[in-house]
Amino acid sequence: MKTLIAISNEDLRELFWQEAVENKLASFSQVDFIPKGVKMTSDGLAGIIGEYDACITSWGSPSFTSEVLARASKLKFIGHGAGSVAAVVNEEAFEHAITVTSANKVLGLSTAECAVSLMFAGAWDLGGYASRLKQGKWSDNSRDTVLGLTRRVVGLVGFGEISRNVIRMLQPFNVKILLHSSYCSEEEATAIGVERCELNELFERSDIVSMHNTWTSKTEGMIGEEQLKRMKDGSLFINTGRAATVQEHALLEELRTGRIFAALDVFMNEPLPVNHEFLTLSNVLCVPHIGGYHGLLKRELCDFIVDELHRFVRGEVLLGKVSLAHYRRLTPR
Repeated sequence: MKTLIAISNEDLRELFWQEAVENKLASFSQVDFIPKGVKMTSDGLAGIIGEYDACITSWGSPSFTSEVLARASKLKFIGHGAGSVAAVVNEEAFEHAITVTSANKVLGLSTAECAVSLMFAGAWDLGGYASRLKQGKWSDNSRDTVLGLTRRVVGLVGFGEISRNVIRMLQPFNVKILLHSSYCSEEEATAIGVERCELNELFERSDIVSMHNTWTSKTEGMIGEEQLKRMKDGSLFINTGRAATVQEHALLEELRTGRIFAALDVFMNEPLPVNHEFLTLSNVLCVPHIGGYHGLLKRELCDFIVDELHRFVRGEVLLGKVSLAHYRRLTPR
């Protein structure tokens, strides 16, 4: 078989394609790389895709448009060494009997760790205390307390790979976990030890709310004034999902009151402008979309896809296969 690596970014190539990974793929497939450092367009991909049985993509790869798919006469496998495949794969791929898989299982573990890290950082006001200490201000043992995580109520909005990992990571802290999602049945919720509830109820009861929904037409702006005003005084709002699921003006309005805290990894405009109001508020911790940055896990994204392709060739069950139903729930970019 013949596999195309449609990743030209030099940094990603160096990160993903360690010698061991390349040798593993070469042990069962002929391998070609698109030119390093040259951004290939979909038109360029259409011109060469016809000779390949498989293609591996990641961030910045050319999209599989209708024209590309029409010329992909031999293609049977697209493996995305990143999260959402919707950014590079047209829905028509599922009509062409092409198996689509992604490394979201790996990336989701990294993002879950980031989300839990922000829970700790926000619930302990680490950013605030560090900033005040640099200004010469010490803590007041007679007065100061923090939200903390142990025995708190944590509300998760959205259920997928990331939420599953967050739930597992929180188990040692004796938290009560509420979940709002139409994709988790009562039976599964009971099995994993969470309580399903309506969105407004989740915001009312939670000490910490963490966003994990994908961004679709149905979820865009789903969190607004009605939900945010229901949050308890001193509670914490976290978003490591997609900024567009939250009405930014409503979040800013609530944060201006100083009544709640926020720890944010995603923003409507990225990079976040240096004069953005989020960066001026003492009750907001901002980090620059680093959820997928776990060093070991990020390096393993394409290694996972190579293993997926090998499983595909051997006719084994795939661990990251994307169904059409799942595809339609994915963040489009």
